[in-house]
Amino acid sequence: MNLFSLLSVVLVAAEGEETPAEPGFFVKIWNSLVNWFITERGWMHVVIAVAVILVGLVILKIVLSVSRKLINKTRLKGIAGDFILTILKVVLVFIYLIIVLRILGIDTTSFVALLTVGTLAISLALQSIIANFASGMILVSNHPFEEGDYVEVAGVSGTVVKISLFSTKLKTPDNKVVTIPNSSVSGGNIINFSSEEKRRVDLTFGVAYGSDVDKVKKVIESVLDAHELVLHDDGYTVRLNEQADSALVFVCRCWAKSADYWTVYFDLQEAMTKRFEKEKIEIPYNKLDVNLIGKN
Repeated sequence: MNLFSLLSVVLVAAEGEETPAEPGFFVKIWNSLVNWFITERGWMHVVIAVAVILVGLVILKIVLSVSRKLINKTRLKGIAGDFILTILKVVLVFIYLIIVLRILGIDTTSFVALLTVGTLAISLALQSIIANFASGMILVSNHPFEEGDYVEVAGVSGTVVKISLFSTKLKTPDNKVVTIPNSSVSGGNIINFSSEEKRRVDLTFGVAYGSDVDKVKKVIESVLDAHELVLHDDGYTVRLNEQADSALVFVCRCWAKSADYWTVYFDLQEAMTKRFEKEKIEIPYNKLDVNLIGKN
């Protein structure tokens, strides 16, 4: 007779006793416990259960401690590491309880089946959350971007404010905070503008037909030479790129630090316009010629 069977006998005895307060009721319970504990060696089950509980707690603590150290050595630190440890702890505690119940003689088959069905039902109901969690784990482990990086994800550009296991928050240049599900982030293209130390600045300038090509190139290069944030050692590219309908289009490519990109971009736009005006280089614009035909 195991502990579960003993409790069943005690409950049956309690139901059959009309006056449970009488001494005979408690005597029956005591005799059943003594019979199970001594005659049927129930004490062995108790000793084994206590030993398993103590040893199990020690093993749980050791496993979790080792797991935490291993996670801290990987790239899964922070919220991802804590979440993995929580899941591991729940799984280990569940296995631990099942072992203890089995030692006490309690049938755990129905309990495990019920838990399995419940887990399946919950997972079906939380598909989107699970998908976002899985995507969050990928983002945290692969590090395509970090907090503070300027990125473009899911059609939104902004500075990464926070990366959680279910969503990513961006702050746009016009100071709006956008929360994007991680499944949308990892499911599309991710452009990280801050991952590299420097970026290439691409500009185009149009001048009127008849302008001196060599002069235009020298003017553009002189403006580049004068700007202190342009990385001069990386060289420039200044070439005539296109003969458009109403303009000669020059391409200008230079390098700048990623943090200075927009400063260099706008500064060069303004500086080029001023220098073209100073050097009498015409910047074309759309014109409409109207010819009036008079009557004879």
